[in-house]
Amino acid sequence: SVESFISALDYDDTLNIASKERTQSLNLIIDSKKEVDVTNILKSTSSNKQRGNNNNNNAVSVRNPGLWESMQPVAAGNWKVIYAPHMSTIVSLAGGGDLDVQYLLNDDGTLQSHAKFTNFPWMIPGSPKTLYLSVSGTFQSESDIACKVQWDKAWIRVIDNNDDETKDEPHARFEDVPDSFLKNIIASVGNSFFVEAVSVFPISFLSDDLIVFDFELLGTRICAAKIKPQSKKFSWKWNF
Repeated sequence: SVESFISALDYDDTLNIASKERTQSLNLIIDSKKEVDVTNILKSTSSNKQRGNNNNNNAVSVRNPGLWESMQPVAAGNWKVIYAPHMSTIVSLAGGGDLDVQYLLNDDGTLQSHAKFTNFPWMIPGSPKTLYLSVSGTFQSESDIACKVQWDKAWIRVIDNNDDETKDEPHARFEDVPDSFLKNIIASVGNSFFVEAVSVFPISFLSDDLIVFDFELLGTRICAAKIKPQSKKFSWKWNF
């Protein structure tokens, strides 16, 4: 069940270390899922809230999750990556550190992604630093089972963790980044990585609070959980 997978993780709001057992548990959700219309997903979510039950023990997924009319009602929100074997492998190869990835999906099909890097040994010497790597773009239907993500802008923000006057948050939009030569360089470099070949993602599972999509280039999956505004574990108070 979904609850069994979540309970096997160390965290339900940030990236977890990959393991064979966790990957098998995630795959079991996909293999045993029951598909229903998105309206039934929303009714179930509303019923659970009325009963004060926020747990989802059943692997119930939206039918035809790649269609816009199926994904749009549940996609909008603040999502955090909780399991992605390739991401935890990258963290390990980089010498260890903390990686936190957020997707902010909007009703109109626009999105922003912010990856937060902290405590990596290769980061700028001196005082502790936090690096945010951000991109923006759009998401849309590619087929009845896949969505297409088209990135258009990239930017970064480096924060001195010893500076109490600086908020620990990324620039919400590209337009919020102060004009500079570095801003233009980052945007240009980022655009070179926005390739069509890796823009389509089959959706293996989609509900109002959990999504699993396939990263076919690396033969792996990414699982993200929707972070509720009232969640006690949600610590990034960003104002978008």
